Amino acid sequence: MLAASRSDGGKGSDPKFLTDQESPEPLNPAPPVPTESRRLALETAAAFENEGFRIRDSEWQNSLSKGQSAFLQICLFSGNQYWFVAASPTNAVKIRMVVYDPSGKPLKSDSWQDGGAHPGSRAALGFAPTISGMYFVAVEFLDIPGGSPNDVCFVYAYK
Repeated sequence: MLAASRSDGGKGSDPKFLTDQESPEPLNPAPPVPTESRRLALETAAAFENEGFRIRDSEWQNSLSKGQSAFLQICLFSGNQYWFVAASPTNAVKIRMVVYDPSGKPLKSDSWQDGGAHPGSRAALGFAPTISGMYFVAVEFLDIPGGSPNDVCFVYAYK
């Protein structure tokens, strides 16, 4: 891959081409996108597309430790059905998701956990709100092999 930089401070002269060995360090040392957790989450959510659900364009990615929860605030609409999906690239991670109303009360929902039939760890939570408004979805790792923090990606689908 070739990278170009201006030898005159950006004033318009010919670019100087650098070889891979001369390339400067990347400005954003973030991991490459898409991540494996994102791929697994989107792959799992795609199963709901067969039932008429549409996957939201937004997603959330982070690293969680065992017992640590992340709360995601999401505006949901009555009359819609939602499936929330969380995935981790590590096998045997036990993922729990819970949906809460604006007052913090946990709400009844359907849940699914991949029992190790596929690579990585995946969980899904189905919910249909009766009132439109802001809700919170908690994502938590109940158990992680090795105990170290692990990547997670959260996506959701609606219809």
